[in-house]
Amino acid sequence: MGELLKQELNKRIEGFQEKLNHKEIDLAIIIDNVNLYYFSGTIQAQYLCIPRQGQPVLLVRKGIERAKEETALKNVIKFGSSKEIPQKLADFGIGIPDKLGLELDVVAYKDVVKLQKLFGTEEVTGIINSIRQLRMIKSDYELQLMQKSAAQLDDFSVLVKNNLEEGISEMNLATAIESELKQKGHAGLIRMRGLNNTVSVGVCASGKSALQPVKADALAGGEGTYPGVGIGPSYKKIKAGEPIVFDYVSNYKGYHIDQTRLAMIGQPSAEVKELYQKMVKFQRELKNYLTVDYSWGDIYQQSLKLAEELGVSEYYLGFGDNQVRFVGHGVGLELNEFPFLAPGFDYQLKKGMVIALEPKLLIPKVGLIGIENTYAVTEKEPKCLTTSDEELIIV
Repeated sequence: MGELLKQELNKRIEGFQEKLNHKEIDLAIIIDNVNLYYFSGTIQAQYLCIPRQGQPVLLVRKGIERAKEETALKNVIKFGSSKEIPQKLADFGIGIPDKLGLELDVVAYKDVVKLQKLFGTEEVTGIINSIRQLRMIKSDYELQLMQKSAAQLDDFSVLVKNNLEEGISEMNLATAIESELKQKGHAGLIRMRGLNNTVSVGVCASGKSALQPVKADALAGGEGTYPGVGIGPSYKKIKAGEPIVFDYVSNYKGYHIDQTRLAMIGQPSAEVKELYQKMVKFQRELKNYLTVDYSWGDIYQQSLKLAEELGVSEYYLGFGDNQVRFVGHGVGLELNEFPFLAPGFDYQLKKGMVIALEPKLLIPKVGLIGIENTYAVTEKEPKCLTTSDEELIIV
């Protein structure tokens, strides 16, 4: 795996350097843990310095032996003070950049100013879109990891049936589910890009809990345990006859897979049963558009047409102020990667994209009814990575 990782990292860095050259960025400094891991295979470093040409340098403040063990990069250097960085880079032939690239979406302003002064660089530019464009196309190596991630959710319906009973709280049910996922190798955390985008391992929300609006860009996230969280399972007791949504995210070696299933204690009403069957059919028809023949925005528009055809437009993707304007999103090292299946995105799908497709209804006084699977875009038809039973889970 070491040699395979080395080849993988070299390919990613070469692809990134092509983008740096295109934008005439002399030096990119990676600070964010997700991108450190993507380009170096470790987060045990402060900075990864990638020049337009030549080998990158991983700068480590402490734990250099661990960093060397985990990364496949050649140049791993210990430093004490930030003032040492220009000389450390000069030792590897990396000069003072005229144009410096940083992850301006997440790096603190004080760190931007510090690095700009450190190099005496007048021009600082963002590099995150270039990185996200690279990361949205998964290699065979990454797809193998994502299939292992999906395996954590394979027998999800059995897991729910073994733990769901009337009167159990959302929190206790979620605890049982998360415990099982961790035993299967789940890392126990979910990474989602953006300021304040804190999410739990999954959403376990019953009935009206799923109707609570959430700050995150999601249709339903649950009430959470207190206002300072505002998302995730609550201490609400689950009742018979209310739909229970399970929107869970696996995590194997950093790679996520997104899946939603629906459950109920007792037999569902004719309305709920019919609506759920419609959403399963909705998903199966919409996933046929996950090919290189369609753009991101095309698929969103096709979803609106399907909602009309199936007679579910009134509550499709929410109602009132509690609505979203996307039907799918990329998944990878973060939960919210490119592409976004939303209006205004006229970029074509490409082989190697991995997309969570989630057509859902949010119905007043009822809750959420819908389904979500994760697909890999191939040269032909999409490959479904999530293999858990899609039937309505009835206890």
